[in-house]
Amino acid sequence: MPPNAMSDVAARARAFTQNLGYPRRRARPRIAPGLIDADHRMIDGIAAWRLGDGPAVLLVHGWEDDNSLWTPLIDQLAMIGRAVVALDLPAHGYSEGERAPLLAAAKAVAGVAAAMGPIDAVVAHSFGCPASVTAIEEHGLAPDRVVLIGTALHQRGQIIRIAERNDISMDVVEQIFATYEADVGKPVDWFDLRRIAPAMTAKALILHSLDDDACDYTGAQELADVWPGAELALTDGLGHRMIAQDPSVVERIVDFVA
Repeated sequence: MPPNAMSDVAARARAFTQNLGYPRRRARPRIAPGLIDADHRMIDGIAAWRLGDGPAVLLVHGWEDDNSLWTPLIDQLAMIGRAVVALDLPAHGYSEGERAPLLAAAKAVAGVAAAMGPIDAVVAHSFGCPASVTAIEEHGLAPDRVVLIGTALHQRGQIIRIAERNDISMDVVEQIFATYEADVGKPVDWFDLRRIAPAMTAKALILHSLDDDACDYTGAQELADVWPGAELALTDGLGHRMIAQDPSVVERIVDFVA
């Protein structure tokens, strides 16, 4: 490859890596109706809410989403007297910031849990899943039960998926992997739930829809195979986001964390 082509590949890879972690914000933040009268705090720039007393279920939304994702689940947990803690991840909803790399999201999850606990269960969706599991591994978050909905399995696969959607060539992708560690602080393959799962002690329920076009359901199967005692529940026709609000799925989650 000519030197100028090599430098162009490196420049494109640097630009891609540096742009990772910048979510698009909604024009107006949203709040789940059940949280309007909840205890609200800002914890190191992170918006968080607590509803109810005692050990709580921590709710962690996904990429470019917010606390309102959990409206049906919050209502159902409140009906059985189960306390809830919800947050908006960095650079999402009412929280501060412009960027939300995975390590920062994990730190935010752990910080909210420490400030507004006790927490005995975590329910997470999409990007919130690796953020929550990383909070367990890196920051000592210790729930008894974990629910992972529509989870991404590893960062390598997500980068390849984004690259394919944007017609980014594989030579650029390989350079992205090479520059990733310098920007993020961890090698790309460190962000792989299959690496973390075998050491997990929390009971896990892994939920995924077969038609999820953001995170392939086969990743959920692979994760369930290596998470000790994990329950895997596959559904269809609910896509990536609707699964978190489907009545039958919400009922399954409530039964699991109750």
